[in-house]
Amino acid sequence: MPLFSDDLFLGAGATYMGTGNYAATSVFTGTISSTTLTVQSTQSGDPLVVGQYITGSSVTANSYITAATGQNSSGLNTYTLSQSSTVSSNTTMYAAGNALLGDPSPMSLGVGPLGRTYVWDTIPQTLQAANIAASQTPAAAGSLTLTAGTSATSVVRSNGTTVIQLDVPRALQIVTSTAAATVLASVAITGTGGQISFTSQTGLVSGQYLTISGTYGGTGSITGYSNPTTYILTAVTATTATLTTTAGAAVVTTAGTPTGLTYTLGVAPQSATISGYDYYGQAMTQTITTSSSVSTAVNTTKAFYQIASITIAGATGTALTVGTTDILGLPVRVIDAGYIVHAGWAGTLADNAGTFVAADMTATATATTGDVRGTFLPGTSATNGSRRLVMTIAVPAIAVGPNSTRIGALGVTQA
Repeated sequence: MPLFSDDLFLGAGATYMGTGNYAATSVFTGTISSTTLTVQSTQSGDPLVVGQYITGSSVTANSYITAATGQNSSGLNTYTLSQSSTVSSNTTMYAAGNALLGDPSPMSLGVGPLGRTYVWDTIPQTLQAANIAASQTPAAAGSLTLTAGTSATSVVRSNGTTVIQLDVPRALQIVTSTAAATVLASVAITGTGGQISFTSQTGLVSGQYLTISGTYGGTGSITGYSNPTTYILTAVTATTATLTTTAGAAVVTTAGTPTGLTYTLGVAPQSATISGYDYYGQAMTQTITTSSSVSTAVNTTKAFYQIASITIAGATGTALTVGTTDILGLPVRVIDAGYIVHAGWAGTLADNAGTFVAADMTATATATTGDVRGTFLPGTSATNGSRRLVMTIAVPAIAVGPNSTRIGALGVTQA
């Protein structure tokens, strides 16, 4: 994980847009009639500005410029003074006393900081679909066995827990495998409430999806069927089950033996909870639902650095694997794409057309909210352990300097 190109302040620090000032002075010649100063020529110094005191022969004490009134008919600059004087001849006078702001510089007081830039420089390894949990088929609720694979390392944290540590913070993916049986055979409709029978089939679980396709003939019918329709299997045994809609509603059927239909098995989607830590050591959790389709990945929205456990809420009817994605976790909170100054990828000079997801701005993070700092998915080519990501991020004042906050720099506390 890269470091800042400049210090990242999480507490008090000097401001870098100071109100440094210096006195504006000028030597000029001119005349004064009542409170009107007419400047003939400037000999040296700064332009005259409101607030400067004017001194010289016959000039009333405590005279200062109250307004710049423009030019007279001769094209000479004129000003209004606070005191009346009579200086009829072209006389040398002096202006001093006002303050002009200098260039930005480190100061103890000021209007900043306006921010700094963070150069994020990383070479992420090739994504691995099963480097956190190898293929396992949950038969009931419980935890997956975690095993560090390619580009992952098993480490023991200071609290004694063993975790899987990744090369960089990344979103994870849970991938469903092919079902134990791809189709049901010799299906018959046995009742009026969606009851079916079939050739004995092991490995079926309640909640498993079944897609029926084709134009049926023969006998029996399923009310509302159109080619194709997906149902959920409930009340499952090795040879029988009941069809419900994917919304959990009852299905009306008439008994018989349809022909011309194919019964393709899917997955029983289950809630999966991943727990671990981010790059800064904060504990974090995300709950997602595995796919109902075989050979399909579901990604987390949070970027994990260490994974401590993955629990599944129930049987899936198919194997699962857990691995990494190319979605990379940003090192600082980025709430708008405008803060990304440049995204260089794979040695290309032009900005990379990747996918940026801003930091989740929810006040309190939960197991279902997004990443607290934001994520970036490089476009045009995948990670491979040699392509370099160099992203320049504009870090605003809330993240650096005397008024910075941890939330401004790193997002809300993980959950």
